[in-house]
Amino acid sequence: MLTPKKIPHSHKHQHKGLACQFSLLLWNIHKENQKQHFKKHFTALLQKYPSDILLFQEVKHPKKAAFFFEKYSYSLAANMETGQNSFGVMTAALCSFDSVSPALSTKKELGFMSHKSFLISQHRLCDGSMLSLVNIHAINFVSSKSFEHEIQRLKTEVAKLDGALILAGDFNTWNKQRQRVLQTFTEELHLSKLNVEDSHHVKKIFTQSIDHIYYKGLKALSATAIDTQHISDHNPIHALFELEK
Repeated sequence: MLTPKKIPHSHKHQHKGLACQFSLLLWNIHKENQKQHFKKHFTALLQKYPSDILLFQEVKHPKKAAFFFEKYSYSLAANMETGQNSFGVMTAALCSFDSVSPALSTKKELGFMSHKSFLISQHRLCDGSMLSLVNIHAINFVSSKSFEHEIQRLKTEVAKLDGALILAGDFNTWNKQRQRVLQTFTEELHLSKLNVEDSHHVKKIFTQSIDHIYYKGLKALSATAIDTQHISDHNPIHALFELEK
C-alpha cells in the first residue's frame, strides 16, 4: 500500500449553507460503497433517514470509475492507496466546504502497515457562523501509549477550533484504557457525548463501543443506531442537531 499524496474531493455546493437544523449519518462502511448491494441498501436508508452530512470511515474512492457519493460534496482524507483506489475517512455534505484539513497518524499500525487519518472541515451555518466537523478513524494495533499520543495530537488540532463542533468516528476504543483516554480528551475540551437510542446496535469489541459522536455549541435533538443487517461490520448512527440559540 502506498502513502496517499492527494486529497480526493468534489465541492459542488459552495453556494449553499447548512440549515439551522441538520441531520448527520456516521458509519464505518468497511470499503463496501462501490458494491451494488451497498448502493441499493444505502439509497433505501437515505429515504428513511435523510442526511445532510455523512461522516464515513473506510471509504473506497476509485481513481477512474464513477464514485457512488458524487451527488454530495465531499473530501476524503486517505490513509492508504493502491494503483486503482484510495481509502480513508470521508466527510460529505449537501453544503459548502469552507476549509478542509486532512491529517495522517504519526504511527503506522503494527509498525509497518498503514497510517490512520482524520479530517477537519468547516461549513457555514444558517446564521453565518461555522460548524467544524472532525471525522476520525483512530489508530488500532498499536500500544496504549501510541494510541494516547495520537489522541493528544488530535486534541491539539481540535482545541484550535471555535464555535459549534462535532467530533465523530470509529475511535477503536475496544478496552477500558482507550475509553479513559478518549473520555479525558473530550472532558478537557468540554464536549458532550451524544446519547444514542438502540445503542445495542452500535459496534462493540470486547463489550466496548467504538463508534462515538461528541459535540458542543449545538442542541442534539435525536440519535439512533440503525440495524443494517450486516451491510458493513458496523451499523450507522443517525443524528439530528440544531444550532443553539
